[in-house]
Amino acid sequence: MTTKEALHQLVEELADEQTDLACALLEDLRNADDIDGPPLDAEALTSLDRGLADISAGRVKPLNDYEREHGL
Repeated sequence: MTTKEALHQLVEELADEQTDLACALLEDLRNADDIDGPPLDAEALTSLDRGLADISAGRVKPLNDYEREHGL
């Protein structure tokens, strides 16, 4: 499976309430090379890879749960 195919699969597996956030994050990533955006160095790319792996493995929780657990 190619990386793009894996991304498509992840998008298909998202809960409906997560799609707006995912779209915004991917748009930011797509536009990260503009002159106003921060550069994506090796550390940032590694962090993104870890995050995608966590999503793929189900090691995520809804933001509302996180906020409640941390008193936010």
